[in-house]
Amino acid sequence: MYKAALLIVSAMSVSYAAQAQAYLQDPKYGNTPEERKENVLRINYFNDAYKNKNYNQAVQYMKELIASAPRASQNIYINGINIFRTKVSEAKSPEARQAALDSLMMLYDLRMENFGDHPTRGRVYLSGLKARDYLSLNPSNKEEVKRLFDQAMELGGEQTDPDLINIYFNSLVEDYKNDALATDVLLSEYDRLATIYDKCTAEDKDEQKKVFDNLFVSSGAASCENLEKVFRPTIEANPSVDDLKKVFRLLAGNNCLNDFQIMVSEKLYALEPSTEVAMLLASAFENKKDFANASKYLNEAIAAETDPAAKANLALRIAGSELQQGNSREAGDFARQAIEFDPENGYGYMLLANAYAAGANACSGFDRQSVFWLVVDTLTKAKELLANDTTQVESIDQQIAGYRAAFPSNEEAFFRGLENGQGYTVNCGWVSGRTTVRLNR
Repeated sequence: MYKAALLIVSAMSVSYAAQAQAYLQDPKYGNTPEERKENVLRINYFNDAYKNKNYNQAVQYMKELIASAPRASQNIYINGINIFRTKVSEAKSPEARQAALDSLMMLYDLRMENFGDHPTRGRVYLSGLKARDYLSLNPSNKEEVKRLFDQAMELGGEQTDPDLINIYFNSLVEDYKNDALATDVLLSEYDRLATIYDKCTAEDKDEQKKVFDNLFVSSGAASCENLEKVFRPTIEANPSVDDLKKVFRLLAGNNCLNDFQIMVSEKLYALEPSTEVAMLLASAFENKKDFANASKYLNEAIAAETDPAAKANLALRIAGSELQQGNSREAGDFARQAIEFDPENGYGYMLLANAYAAGANACSGFDRQSVFWLVVDTLTKAKELLANDTTQVESIDQQIAGYRAAFPSNEEAFFRGLENGQGYTVNCGWVSGRTTVRLNR
């Protein structure tokens, strides 16, 4: 065991000697062997002082190292930045706070100068971190905050971190909410930052962009009037698909069913048809009581859509619109289409039942009453498919009770030779179908 211990000590001595020799030959530690040896000792002293939170002593070693061996170790700057973050937070006077903040910013610059070529923690990363630190520690200096974030985003280019954009924009939104930023400035900054987003190549860009847009909407500055004021010149000029999508999202997010939204949506739909745009156009035209145009876009969307469930929802929108206009037959046709696209869609049966009930007005007496058998059959199917929706089930039960009360009486059935439970074919205007006789005793 004694011999083994001697061997271990001997091996360690050789290792330390080899490391010392490597330090003495590495120019990043100084110009001469003596300087290198001295700087390696300084690094050790600096690390010890930092670990013991003897920050004033650590800063002294840090200054000596930066002066004589600025590229000796990146940890000099990492730990130094941590030291001055603490000094800013704990400063007892405005002068001491500003001095510590200046030193912190200078350390970032020195780190970028000496280690800015790092593959993942280089200039782009460090400039973003510098801007975030400044915003966190000195948010009242709006001009410098903007300068640092602009500098970081310009340096980042397509690689700009979306989170950096959101942090900066969130600060603007907070200023706006506190009446420290004008509406026009916020709208202008949103437009400028959205352009940076469009060029960004980050993997989480789409998710972060939703956060960005939600911040804008939540600010209260994104009123329909303000959005039109800012973006109308762009839309009336020669907007790209990306421009149109951006404005469409903002208008839709703020529920702007106005003429400007129609203009944006129609331009976007002409270049890139989609169910989403068609649905919004339909809503906008329905809001204007222009049901013809509402149906036009929904019909086009049905033709372009490939997902059966989506096609069914579009058909239901048209059915509802037709029913609202008093066109029960057309409403019934589209409700049937919805059921064909998606046989499990209970709302299709609900709309069809409502269309039948409206269509009953085309006839009178027994023929009209017999339609309610068909209505109840259809509502019962809807209830079956919507069994998990308590609210809808309650509504359907109320409707069924109302229609049952309007069933033909025993006397009316007797004169037609009909009995309870007998099969019957309803024939009332456009409404027809096979059902079962049920009497209101």
